[in-house]
Amino acid sequence: MTLNCLQHISFTYVSLLNSIQPMKLLKFSTGNAKLGKRLIFNLPAGYSCPNAGVCKTFADRTTGEITDLPQLNGTDAAEFRCFAAMAETRPAVRDSRWHNWDLLREAMYQSDDQLENLTALIELSLAVQPQLDLCRIHESGDFWTENYMKAWANVARNNRDIKFYAYTKSLGMWVSLYQELPDNLYLTASWGGTLDYLIPKHTKIFKRIAYVVYSEEQAKGMYLEIDHDDSHCFGDKPFALLVHGSQRAGSAASKAISQRKSQGKFVGYGKSNAQAKQKACI
Repeated sequence: MTLNCLQHISFTYVSLLNSIQPMKLLKFSTGNAKLGKRLIFNLPAGYSCPNAGVCKTFADRTTGEITDLPQLNGTDAAEFRCFAAMAETRPAVRDSRWHNWDLLREAMYQSDDQLENLTALIELSLAVQPQLDLCRIHESGDFWTENYMKAWANVARNNRDIKFYAYTKSLGMWVSLYQELPDNLYLTASWGGTLDYLIPKHTKIFKRIAYVVYSEEQAKGMYLEIDHDDSHCFGDKPFALLVHGSQRAGSAASKAISQRKSQGKFVGYGKSNAQAKQKACI
């Protein structure tokens, strides 16, 4: 992908792109311990998640101190701490995610057209990334306004050679924009948010649903396959994710991870857990 891909945009769009300095572009990463080569875009966990429920967790922008604020309304999901928030105890991770959120919010008010501004910033930032055919939107964070979701839809529509995908609890926005989303933007409903009640009302829309489970046995009881590499995000049926990461001491999620560890089963995505991850696939 090159800047030539942006020739379709309007004159005002080009002017806005030219006004954004290279050091003020959004930051992407390219894979992690869980996922293979792909672009990954992140925002601060919790702060940018308007419909987070049982997993609502924040890391203080300055200190990295973790605050758990689970929202139990609208869902009957089991509680767990957001694994993505825990990464923000590291200053470099925190700084990168806040850099992105600050730039997006700044772009919204550069002119009267919020959608055009957001689309421009994301698209120019994407254009200078490595040419990869997958882009995960929000390993951390979520769609926090409807215009922001529309902007990613615009970017996906303008870059058909890339598969964009995201887990989201912003289900109301998804319902509202359903007819406008391009077919290379794959959304998965993330069970455990304050809008879970919408899922059974819109079965045509919410085909892919991710459920966080405490054990492989729980997943089997729900007739769900466990996903370890985001491959299920491109299918058309519900699936499970095993709870992992640093959970609150004494919590049911923490006890479940400890039990799996004692049994030599999957507990996380470090290299030392590769064999257990293979065993956990069902």
